Amino acid sequence: MPSNKNNNQNPNHSCEPFRQSIRLSTLSFSIAAALVCQPVVAEVTQTDTSHMEEVIVWGAKVSSSSEFLGDEDISVKQADHLSDLLRDIPGVDVGGTHSVNQRINIRGFNETDLDIRLDGASQYANMFHHIGNLTLNPDIIKAVDIQVGANSVISGGLGGAVHFETKNAKDLLRPGEKYGARVFGGYASNDAQQGSTTVYGQLTDNIDAMLYGYMIKRGNFKDGEGNETIGAEGKVKNMLAKLGWEPTDSQRLELTYDRYRDKGDYSPRPDMSGGANNALSKTTLIPTQYDRDTVTLNHQYDHSEHFGIKTSLYRNTIDLERDESAIPGRWPGNRRSVNSAINTNTGARVTATTDMALGSIRNGFTYGVDYNQQESKSQYGSADELKEKGTTSAIFVQDKIQITDAFSVTPGIRYDHFKRDAFTSNQSFSDITWALAADYTLNDNVTFFASTRSLFKAPQLLESFIKYQEVAYLAEDIKAQTGLNTQGGVKLNYDIGMHSFASNITIFKTDLKDHLQTSYNGPKRQYDIHNNGDAEIKGFEASFFYGYDAFSSKLSYAKSDNENTTNNTPILDGNKRSTDMGDSINLSLDYTVYDLDLYLGWRSQFVLEDDNVMAGTAPKAAYNVHNLFAQWAPHQVDGLVMTFGIDNVFDSQYASHASRTGSARSIDLTDNEPGRSVKVSAAYQF
Repeated sequence: MPSNKNNNQNPNHSCEPFRQSIRLSTLSFSIAAALVCQPVVAEVTQTDTSHMEEVIVWGAKVSSSSEFLGDEDISVKQADHLSDLLRDIPGVDVGGTHSVNQRINIRGFNETDLDIRLDGASQYANMFHHIGNLTLNPDIIKAVDIQVGANSVISGGLGGAVHFETKNAKDLLRPGEKYGARVFGGYASNDAQQGSTTVYGQLTDNIDAMLYGYMIKRGNFKDGEGNETIGAEGKVKNMLAKLGWEPTDSQRLELTYDRYRDKGDYSPRPDMSGGANNALSKTTLIPTQYDRDTVTLNHQYDHSEHFGIKTSLYRNTIDLERDESAIPGRWPGNRRSVNSAINTNTGARVTATTDMALGSIRNGFTYGVDYNQQESKSQYGSADELKEKGTTSAIFVQDKIQITDAFSVTPGIRYDHFKRDAFTSNQSFSDITWALAADYTLNDNVTFFASTRSLFKAPQLLESFIKYQEVAYLAEDIKAQTGLNTQGGVKLNYDIGMHSFASNITIFKTDLKDHLQTSYNGPKRQYDIHNNGDAEIKGFEASFFYGYDAFSSKLSYAKSDNENTTNNTPILDGNKRSTDMGDSINLSLDYTVYDLDLYLGWRSQFVLEDDNVMAGTAPKAAYNVHNLFAQWAPHQVDGLVMTFGIDNVFDSQYASHASRTGSARSIDLTDNEPGRSVKVSAAYQF
């Protein structure tokens, strides 16, 4: 199968210098494939290794440019929401508790400022301010690559990129197998049950296929104070079909169809607590259907170690339908009907890499094109359908110049063009941005890095579901948002005997010019899209790892502060709430009991109070939450993996700083997280 060695977007992020000194612990290799880049030096017997190599890995590897320490497996987390995957990554948070409200946040940038892709397909959408834009199932994710901050011209995201990759048959087949299957079931005491069935096989010598089916049934969870929410009860179903063809050893063609369905009688405002919905709309629930259909065709060709090319063609459709005909209270009269919105991304991306020597200097070129056409449709009842379109195209090239064995620089340049075909305007915006990065390897243990990248974001289409277009106005003098992200730091790695140490420290500052904002104009009863001055975000991410034999630990600290430097206020979201994420501390402790085939772990997160809010409004409250887990893969029963965990061990009452917080009309809107939940699951692969 072709490697993905050329897919790394950040020239400062590479695990290669460390891999030569790594020996994986038995269980982190077999059950979890955990911490792939992490130096763990446990001794294992050949018998242990042989058994563990036969255990099929189902977990996902989560790698981040803010955490050089390594890839972390998430199967032990029994994830059913994106927050379970990503919340302990430095600089990253995920807001929302409802199934229809998953919002990734990086350094205060929300998902509309990020380049988010699933198997190469753009997930960009702006659906509805009470609902998230992502419909992703964590269970089938194979890998997540997170670029914290915009550091390379390869990605166009204002605040970074998150690329998800799902599993395929080649990932699941054990040595010597032609066919296989896996069944999985899980239960959570805070009202959720889930299960999946997967069949896969090598149909011919060069054709493989996989069919995966999943369902989770959720009830109305209780928060840390024992309050039962309303409007969370529903079902999510996901079907994934993949067909892979490898005509030669150097290339792979993969066709994927991903069908996601989320259905239930949900609260009118899923980004708020059950108590807030009850205060605003009583116990009224809305029949809701939130669907996604993604078709991708990916081709990867690795001609040699000096040239490779990857091509993605895709169509991604997100469809939201809500029956709002019976909502009481303050609700627009023209929306008392069955209403719908569809957001479709159709596009292509081609990325190539070429390694060559120019004279005595090695050069690693990465270059390509990116095209996406976004179509937005909305309809209230039998009223006329409203359509808008936005077309994005880009071309980019960067060159990693290896000046010496220890020192490299990576310049890059990118051209972006965005054409609006919208109710509010038919304007076009374009710009040339650039990047420059440098790496210096002092010795086998220390590497310094630095990068700077100019930024560009055009005024995007308005949210699809609400017909703001009829009461929205784009400022005549509106400009594209620009800026500069600069960061630098050091990576450390040191082994002595059975002890292993590693760390990654990054300091950053992001300057934004002509910050784009949408504001409600009360006197005119309209929405104004305009530039709201300049802004800056600054902070750091620091991660530290220590391992000894079967024990490993990780401690991270992430800090960010933002300010609108023109108005001397925090950067505000559409709800006039600060987008500042504040300070968060994460602690991970893991221990492997080799004789018992047992993997044990503890996760703690401490989030400090964030008082960088508007005067007269409440700060974002501090909290701490703790999770534990145990995973057992008995060698006596080949293919069986059992997992036990407790989320929110101490039943804390808390809300993520990336979720809805604060109050309005004297009503507390805070979207509190679920309280304690005991999780058990079992998977059998045969």
